[in-house]
Amino acid sequence: MAGDGFVRRAFEALLKECGGNRKYSVLQSAIMVFLESGKDFNQHLDIGETNAPEYESRAEKEEMESSSLSTNSGGSIAEAEAELALNPLRLAFQIKNIKVGELALDCLQKLIEYNHLEGDPGLEGGKNSQALSEILIMVCTYTDNSAPDSIILPTLKVLLTAVASDKLRVHNEPLLGIVRACSTVALNRKNPIIQASSKAMLIQVLQIIFRRLETDLVSSTSFVPKEAHSDDGSNSMIEASTEDHNEPCSTLDNLVFVKQRCKTFYAASEGTKTLVGGADIKDLEAILRKAVNLEDEEADLRKNGPEGMSVEQHDALRVFHMLCKVGMITGNDAVTVKMQSLLLEVLQVLLEDIGHLFAENIQFIDSMRAHLSYALLRASVSQSPILFQYGSGIFSVILLHFRQSFKAEIGFLFPLIVLRSLDGSDLIRKQSVLRVMEKVFKDPQALIDLYINYDCDPEAPKLYDRMVATLSKLAQATQNVDPKSSNASLTASIKMSSLEGLVNILKSLGIWEKYTRKSKSKLNRRESFEGEVSPRQFTESKYREDSPDDVGRLQAEKITIEAVISEFNRHPGKGIQYLISSQLVENSPASVAQFLQNTPNLDKAMIGEYLGQPEEFPTAVMNAYVDFLSFSGMRFDIAMHEFFKGFQPLAEALKFDRIIEKFTARYCEENPGLFKNADAAYVLAYAIIMLNADAHNPMMQPKMSKSGFININATGDDEESAPRELIEEIYDSVVKEAITLDCIANGSNLINILNLSLPKTSSSTGVRSESESEAMIKQIQALVKAEGGNKGVFYTSHSIELLCPMVEPVGWSLLAMSAVIMSEVDNVPRFTICMEGFKEAIHITNDLGMDTMRYAFLTSLLRYNSLHAPKDMRGKNVEALRALLALCNADICALQGSWLAVLECISRLEYFVSHPVMNAMVMQGSNQVARDVVLQSLRELSGRPTEQLFLNSIKLPSESVVEFFAALCSVSAEELKQNPPRTFSLRKIVEVSYYNMARIRMVWARIWTILVQHFVFAGSHADENVAFFSIDSLQKLVMKYLERDEPANFTFQNGVLKPLVILQRSNRKTIRRLILDSSIQIVRSMAGCIRSGWHSVFMIFSNAAADKVEPIVELAFENVEQVILEHFDRFMGHCFMDCVNCLMDFANNKASRGVSLKAVALLHICADRFAESLVQGGPLKHNSDEASGVAEQYWFPMLAGLSGLTSNRSSEIRNSAIEVLFDLMSRRGSTFSPSFWEKIFRQILFPIFDCVRHAQNESYTYPGDEWPRESYIHALKLLCNLFGNFYKEVSFMLSPLLGLLLDCSKKSDKVVVSVSLTALAHLIEVVGHQFDDDDWNTLLKTIRDASYTNQPHELLTEMEFENKKKSDAASSKNSVDENVLHSDQTITHTEESEGTQSPSRTATRTADGESLQRSKTLGQMFYGNAKKDQFARSFTMKEDDLAYDAMATHSPEFVDSNKDLETIGEDGSLIQRTIRAKCMAQLLLLGVINRTQKQFWSKLSPENRITMMEILFSVLEFAASYNSYANLTLRMQRIPGERPPLNLLRLELLGTCIYLDILQKTTAAENDKFEGLAEEKLVSFCEHVLREAAAFQSSVREMTDTSVHQVLELRSPIIAKVLKGMCQMKPEVFKNHITNFYPFIAKLVCCQQMEIRGALGELFTMQLGRLLM
Repeated sequence: MAGDGFVRRAFEALLKECGGNRKYSVLQSAIMVFLESGKDFNQHLDIGETNAPEYESRAEKEEMESSSLSTNSGGSIAEAEAELALNPLRLAFQIKNIKVGELALDCLQKLIEYNHLEGDPGLEGGKNSQALSEILIMVCTYTDNSAPDSIILPTLKVLLTAVASDKLRVHNEPLLGIVRACSTVALNRKNPIIQASSKAMLIQVLQIIFRRLETDLVSSTSFVPKEAHSDDGSNSMIEASTEDHNEPCSTLDNLVFVKQRCKTFYAASEGTKTLVGGADIKDLEAILRKAVNLEDEEADLRKNGPEGMSVEQHDALRVFHMLCKVGMITGNDAVTVKMQSLLLEVLQVLLEDIGHLFAENIQFIDSMRAHLSYALLRASVSQSPILFQYGSGIFSVILLHFRQSFKAEIGFLFPLIVLRSLDGSDLIRKQSVLRVMEKVFKDPQALIDLYINYDCDPEAPKLYDRMVATLSKLAQATQNVDPKSSNASLTASIKMSSLEGLVNILKSLGIWEKYTRKSKSKLNRRESFEGEVSPRQFTESKYREDSPDDVGRLQAEKITIEAVISEFNRHPGKGIQYLISSQLVENSPASVAQFLQNTPNLDKAMIGEYLGQPEEFPTAVMNAYVDFLSFSGMRFDIAMHEFFKGFQPLAEALKFDRIIEKFTARYCEENPGLFKNADAAYVLAYAIIMLNADAHNPMMQPKMSKSGFININATGDDEESAPRELIEEIYDSVVKEAITLDCIANGSNLINILNLSLPKTSSSTGVRSESESEAMIKQIQALVKAEGGNKGVFYTSHSIELLCPMVEPVGWSLLAMSAVIMSEVDNVPRFTICMEGFKEAIHITNDLGMDTMRYAFLTSLLRYNSLHAPKDMRGKNVEALRALLALCNADICALQGSWLAVLECISRLEYFVSHPVMNAMVMQGSNQVARDVVLQSLRELSGRPTEQLFLNSIKLPSESVVEFFAALCSVSAEELKQNPPRTFSLRKIVEVSYYNMARIRMVWARIWTILVQHFVFAGSHADENVAFFSIDSLQKLVMKYLERDEPANFTFQNGVLKPLVILQRSNRKTIRRLILDSSIQIVRSMAGCIRSGWHSVFMIFSNAAADKVEPIVELAFENVEQVILEHFDRFMGHCFMDCVNCLMDFANNKASRGVSLKAVALLHICADRFAESLVQGGPLKHNSDEASGVAEQYWFPMLAGLSGLTSNRSSEIRNSAIEVLFDLMSRRGSTFSPSFWEKIFRQILFPIFDCVRHAQNESYTYPGDEWPRESYIHALKLLCNLFGNFYKEVSFMLSPLLGLLLDCSKKSDKVVVSVSLTALAHLIEVVGHQFDDDDWNTLLKTIRDASYTNQPHELLTEMEFENKKKSDAASSKNSVDENVLHSDQTITHTEESEGTQSPSRTATRTADGESLQRSKTLGQMFYGNAKKDQFARSFTMKEDDLAYDAMATHSPEFVDSNKDLETIGEDGSLIQRTIRAKCMAQLLLLGVINRTQKQFWSKLSPENRITMMEILFSVLEFAASYNSYANLTLRMQRIPGERPPLNLLRLELLGTCIYLDILQKTTAAENDKFEGLAEEKLVSFCEHVLREAAAFQSSVREMTDTSVHQVLELRSPIIAKVLKGMCQMKPEVFKNHITNFYPFIAKLVCCQQMEIRGALGELFTMQLGRLLM
């Protein structure tokens, strides 16, 4: 052998030490026996030493040997060999020699450590049991008091090695001996190192013992002993649930769960509650002692056998019993107390460190409960503070880790240890209890379980409530203690600890509430994922082709697609890039969108991630993706469900909002007319999401009502909201069945992601009201009572509703305590802790919906800061303010409902800090140092903490953030009312607006509604600096918001620009100019981003157009012009009419005429570009069937606006508008439908001539400076041209148009008459060639009505007219208008003019009816009581009748009839105007007839020709009757001087000319069936005129009155015209009737009128000369 082993060396050392001493002969012999036992044994022990190298030192060698032995498998020696080795060691220990003992201990420790010894010492029948047991017991004797200190540590090392060995398993007495040995050393040794080492070893030994239970836990818990069964045979013991709630109570909807059922400790049935209530501790000790004995008996019975405990369990139990029994020892001597304190300390450490290993071993716990309870009882009643401290520490461990198994024991130990101590007078005990209970206060589940199992049990003591009440009492206690005494600091510490305990309870409950909500959320998500179907399998049918040659290509393509899918499911962006680069799809959004829709196995969440990305290409893909879907005819909620089937939107508000916007826009496009705009659909989408979360989440109480759902969708305008019937139908559907979308399955989670909150109803004061909480507690009590008094049932809960009754006592106690602490002087530390409690209370009450308590805390917190009373401010007030700001930072949502007070507080803080005057008011009367500290603290709080409050506003849910903005605007309004005004809150409004602008549009719209009112208020402020800052900030906010893209059919931008529109109407020039400049800057910078905002932009420019300041008008128009020319396509589709209205306003502006003209021209450009866009298929998307309707919707307002401009005061603007109007209709009218043409005529063109129609109405005042005769003449001409250009399309409007002209021709204003009838002539000239018989019939009927209506019947009241004329002789003499009635006025052609207005109706009276009415009226006036009607004759009247009529004017009745009219004088001017207008109308009508018969005679049917001759004859007949010789002579006699009488000679002459021309044209025509009738009438007419002239010529010779000659002179042109007409008569006709003409012609030869004589000469030359030849 190269060297001996450690055993041989150890024995040789022992032999050497015993050498020469005969007392050790037995030991020497045993060693020699071992050494001589043989080579095999030595080799077995010295494995690895053969051929081993030499080592420099013994230590190095031993280390190597140790390594070799420890790694050798099967190194343990046999039992016989072990006996040989152990015998010398046993003898060495017996001789009690220290040196020998040390060598033996070292050898034994190595043998055990190197696993050479194997056995079960202490176990009967175990391997090497007896030998090893004896040796271990002998080793323990080295720890007695007589042993020197030098051997103690080696001894403890051997004992620890023995317990820790895997091969050597110590049991029963040896194990207990080891524990006793360690305890003895720790108690008796005075060496601190030895004491500490022994205590540590003791703890380590116990830990090793109890850790062995871990491997035995499964078999132990699975065994159910007979004693564990209840009397009725049911199993009273169950395993602890891995989920902590494996047995739900069905009656409470999973409110309470059975955590564990264990063996009931009979002390509870023995009246423990009564004992606790009294002070009979002795009886309780007797009960516990009996229980201890019973447990000992049971432990002995279970130590063996398959139905008993395992050896490890039994060992641990015996050790535990031994430790507890030490604690049961009675006696107050120092030794007993020291021993008990040591073991209780060790027991506490043991339970704290490894108690979890056997906490679930119910069988083991049941076997040690009585011992531990008894020990705790003894410790609790001990007078030793140290024992009580350790006892209370152990009890806290039980509360934390073993409360499920010690339910009954806790019921009587808690009052003894905790409550009685806190209520007592011993301050040290109070402090000790508060210290150990601190961990309990910080354990949320322990507090919950304590409340459920005791306060909710009607037969158990209310531990939680009593504990809270006791803590509150201690914290508020006011004890009269000398501040200098030792108890003063202890009392203060107790009060502080009590306060901290209450605060910790609140913190724990808050932590539990958060954790529970989070756990439930994860559970819901897990259930949702588990409920999903498996991914779809990839199908190859899409890529399958018929050709077998493509199999390889298809396989490669399939591999590529699978790679794309895999990459997409990890990184969507990279996946799409790979897809495009692989050329599987085109590089277009549509192709990618189809791939996302049609490809299976794509992760829905990744599809949602990609579609929600804000970059340009993913956004285009998202738009294409949605456009491929069809929602036509679907109800809105069903469409939402279908929409989200293909993907899962990510949990990001902006991405989700972007997708919702596109969905609603697409839905509105597919279902036009259902929503007025997409805004209503957008709001409805979010309302459905909130309703789905509310209706199907049991945590949300109370539920949303149908009226509440309707209110969410309501807007200011009912027309803008979604249909009420649809909303109600969706509500019923969603409430009945949840919308199970992938991202909305957990509705409350989505609500949180979107930062939304359901609007609170009036009854929503919390999760549960007080009555509901009481009812819940009664239910729990009934459930516990139903268990039949089984105290072994331990309950637990994960229901948040239980927190309400737990928080209430703590909260109200803390509130009461804060008032007490606030009244204390300079107690800032306590108040700081109190504020911590305030923050926790506000947080948890907010989460639980306990608004009453939350408002109480917030009110107190706001009151405590004393910013409203700076003189009284102290350090405590600063802490209150600090707590408020900290709350804003940590849980800003908890401040809902109190934002106005909070923001007022912040405003005051800023005012104090920034104004020196306020600084001086703080803490008046205090020392400067304290004031400086407070002021410095206020400055610090006004900095970052305050800024953080506003920054955290982005965390507020929807309802709270709206309230926040409303409160901030209210505070800002109050600041602006101050003198000087403050802008702190106004600046914060701007900042917070920037922070929250990223919210979903629905929430931002509500916020902006509030901001609009405030910005309008601030922008109108009297202080220009405030107004300018407000407007500048508003501009920046608007520009920032416009950066967000707005989908089609939405109007958010329009609302954002609304305050600018309102402020533009300010009565201050500077404000208006500033708003205009801001708007211009917005348009120039953000024109590419503006969508619906163009409406407000044009509104702003329209307001500027109405400004009276010319530079503002010109600047606004310049920019409007730029917008139209550069950005027309951007607004043409949705705001074109706003642009048109804006230009109309500029055209009507009163400040700049040049701008008006430019506006009209620009309007023309807009119309042209609009028409071009329709042709090219521009922004207005429509199909061919709807094209005309869409176009007309845009054309009509534009044309109507131009029509309105035709009444402008400026003739330039009028004429320009007229030109543009008719030019547009002329060039674009080919696309108009007939119905639209009718609308144009009736609502656009005819109203232009309202001035013409109302010209005779004296109450009507023309809006311009002068009557626009030229403009309307031009307009009428253009109207007639337009009518002619589109006659085929508008021919049905002929009758209304003629009716309009007829209406105007009836007016008393001669200009109106002239304009209307001249237009009628122009109309006939333009479109007469397109008339058919019906059109001519309509036209002639109109002319006939006009001629009858305009006959100057007023001339028959001649006396009145003459009297008026005399009074106005001077003025009438020079009147040009009166010349129309004088014979010396030459016949001139009337200027052509156009322009009329369509009346609302057209005269439809029949010709016969009109003729009859006219005959009666004229007959009565003309003949008095005559019954004949001279105007109702036909062409068949005979010559005698005509002669009779001509002579009838001499009747005296005609003269007498005028006597009654002599009294009329006041209306003479109106009569004159009427007569002049009618006479002119007759002349113009004759001109119309003359032009018509000259140009279109051949197109007239015989019936129409007869109608024309009838009209002409009626006019001529009336004029001839009035101009008869008798009437002229009579009027001549009444008028003195040289002035001629009133007459209608001009009308008669023109009528005669036209009448003769028509008759001669008819007689000259061949094959005309009316030729004979025309010839007869021609001859009769000429004969009648000649007869009257001849008769009057004969009377001239008999009369000497010069008036007769004057009358003949007046009528000579008519006679001459008839004679000249006879010259054109057909020779045959003249020849046939020469005998009739000759007598009259012969008489006229003697006429002195040269004109008549010249006509006779022509007649003789042309007709008689022809006959004579």
